[in-house]
Amino acid sequence: MRIYKTITYFCFFLVMCSCATLKNTPTAANRVELTADNLHLINGTYQNNIKNTPYASEFFWGSFFSKKESDAVYGNESKEKPPFFITLKAVNKKRINATVTVNDSVLKTIKIRGRIKNGYFEQNRKMYIIPIAIINVAYSSKFRIGLMSNSNVTTDFQKIETGTVYFFHPFNNNIASYNLEHKKTANFITAQRVFK
Repeated sequence: MRIYKTITYFCFFLVMCSCATLKNTPTAANRVELTADNLHLINGTYQNNIKNTPYASEFFWGSFFSKKESDAVYGNESKEKPPFFITLKAVNKKRINATVTVNDSVLKTIKIRGRIKNGYFEQNRKMYIIPIAIINVAYSSKFRIGLMSNSNVTTDFQKIETGTVYFFHPFNNNIASYNLEHKKTANFITAQRVFK
């Protein structure tokens, strides 16, 4: 029982010392500052930037991309990576609904909860700790959405994930992507035909 307490405290210490942050992230050029009054301007459908390809268990537009969802998209025999479309709808100043569509069908809907900060809509921090004998993981991530003057949106993401496997093999899986622009589609149905 004592070793589990030690592992839990160690993981908690790791998370507190290495939380993901977007404080020093460079802001996008030609950005429109989001406020509670103009948050509705991000409403629309966007083609996901191909540099932001989702993989199983990775973070994707405010949620984790599950293995089941990955299999639904990539499980067929086609080697092509289909385009993802994200429809954003501002519900209020603390929530945006996102609908992920691929292969002409809705893959998932996400409630992105957060707040407007520094002209962006910043999602609440995602954190978890897994303190077990085989693997110990401390995870922290931040995600935000910004609006460009050309009506596209930009996203910033940072993930810090550290831990150990069998106590002896430490790992560090940090990822960051900044100012990733996603193009707004004028007409979602037309866009689907164009990109197929």
